[in-house]
Amino acid sequence: MRLCALSCEVFVRECSRAVAYSPHIVDLKFLPFGLHDQPEELRARLQQEIDCIPSEKYEYIVLAYGLCSRGTAGLFAREVPIVVPRAHDCITLLLGSRCRYEQEFTHHPGTYYFSSGWIERKEGEIVQGGYDPIKERLMIERLEEYIEKYGEDNARYLIEQEQQWLHHYDRAALIQTGLGDVEGYRDFTRRIADQRGWVYEELNGDTRLLDNLLSGKWNDSEFLLVQPGGKTVEDVNEGIITACYE
Repeated sequence: MRLCALSCEVFVRECSRAVAYSPHIVDLKFLPFGLHDQPEELRARLQQEIDCIPSEKYEYIVLAYGLCSRGTAGLFAREVPIVVPRAHDCITLLLGSRCRYEQEFTHHPGTYYFSSGWIERKEGEIVQGGYDPIKERLMIERLEEYIEKYGEDNARYLIEQEQQWLHHYDRAALIQTGLGDVEGYRDFTRRIADQRGWVYEELNGDTRLLDNLLSGKWNDSEFLLVQPGGKTVEDVNEGIITACYE
């Protein structure tokens, strides 16, 4: 088979390795990490990419994305079938299964997860040594935007409210897949944990889902296959994402 794979750049290392071991011909394209924070824009960009993929060249389009705040819901399969993992987000894909993700969430709900791609590609930029992801450039731009729209006092209040989520976290968990600068990722995540007063832990990553996605091993419980004419929709039940045909 020949596959066209669209992936968030958070998986650059993991997907590149999976393609190298895939028995199929896979053309892989990475999209900016920052789209993750803008579900509507993510959906529009993915649909644009899907619509440009030539049906005479590829047998399937595979998406290395989770549901991602419903960013992958509402995508249309035109002439080429689409395959997408049944996962809420990238953490599931890095841990290897929904079951393991749910176990981690149940036992450690206040966890902020890090990975090689998160550290290297946050907001589409290579992270440098002194970078603090909590005080990132995007927040500065958002403040400027809010000031222009709502005035400075209201803008600062809105930014403060957006930052309240930080108080709900108490653990920084680094998902290690054994790829890249392992010690560098470890030092980076420990530094963030120390800055925030969080516990630091490491989790063994499992790329099984990404490997299967790019190797064409698509069981129905873990992957959704959308035939031409179908559309992805959120599944409020355990399926996470499903297809509808109008």
